[in-house]
Amino acid sequence: MRYVNVRSHCGLTLVELLTSVTIIIIMGGSTYAVFNTAMNAYNRTQAKLIQGQRCRVALDHIVTDLSQIQTDTSDEMLTIFSQDIPTSSGDRDIVSFVTLVRTDPEVFAVQIEGPRPVPIPPLSDVRRVAYYIGPKIPYEEIASGSVPPPINESQVSNSSNVQQQEESLSLYRVVSTALNPEFIVATIMDSGIKPTVDENGMPIDFTVKPLVDGIINFDLNYVDAESGTMLESWEQAEVIPVGVQVLVSIVDENRQNRTSNQPAAQTPGIIGQGALTQSTMVYIPAGAIETTQ
Repeated sequence: MRYVNVRSHCGLTLVELLTSVTIIIIMGGSTYAVFNTAMNAYNRTQAKLIQGQRCRVALDHIVTDLSQIQTDTSDEMLTIFSQDIPTSSGDRDIVSFVTLVRTDPEVFAVQIEGPRPVPIPPLSDVRRVAYYIGPKIPYEEIASGSVPPPINESQVSNSSNVQQQEESLSLYRVVSTALNPEFIVATIMDSGIKPTVDENGMPIDFTVKPLVDGIINFDLNYVDAESGTMLESWEQAEVIPVGVQVLVSIVDENRQNRTSNQPAAQTPGIIGQGALTQSTMVYIPAGAIETTQ
């Protein structure tokens, strides 16, 4: 007797294989689309949160300094300097005044470096501060003490990276023991070497710190007590404003990298698309007004 071995030929046909691959591709594409949409939404939310935090940091510095302002209408060293500097991209506000600045050492720096033989400086000190916006400069150059960032981007003519001059603007805070407003503002406008002595040859401390990058609007308005109106700059040396309105607008980090020029840097009322704007009113405390005896 002859036995025939019958084998079962199992497998997928070409049509079945193509159908399976097509279904897998459709499901994978749909899953990726949903995942990509969720990741983009998450990144946008994170960028907005970081953008808001950076904006609040800048406002907190200005509000703190203004709330502790020290003025004396009879002393030119304790007057408020305010001016709108014309630039190619619009007027840029600069303000300078004397305030109480904390000078206690950083806790983490003391722990790392260990105890020092010198006495600990006081918790606060009277110093002149200045706020202005200028071209973004690498932090290494600022920390080296070589050049204060200028208020006008056209002054950065020796930079090796020309695109960097128009890439972004930063809000800077200058703190100095020199109280003469003309000396501080002249240093910023001339954008020369950081001064180590004042106009009288006395040693001074001059610190420049960038508060926030990607700023496209830094606008200050001053409340006149007599007329009750808002002034774009304060030029009255005999009186002080009752309040200062501060407006800051910045773009997120992703937009900073895509933006090559910011023509509306200081145009009042014009805020760039995707910018976050925060504003606050700071009332000058009555105790800030000092009179010489």
